[in-house]
Amino acid sequence: MARKCAICGKGPQYGHNVSHSKVRTNRRFLPNLQMGLVSIGGKTVRAKVCTRCLRTHQAAS
Repeated sequence: MARKCAICGKGPQYGHNVSHSKVRTNRRFLPNLQMGLVSIGGKTVRAKVCTRCLRTHQAAS
């Protein structure tokens, strides 16, 4: 399974590590994905979900 949220589709973002000498090297910012029980299309399933969607989903239920 890809590193992508099952609800919002959030995936890796790209940027730079910047050293003290200002040398920029590429890096990836990965989303904080957790396995959680979510309802997708009316069915409750276990899926990889970002923590923001987990919090929103738990607050709604």
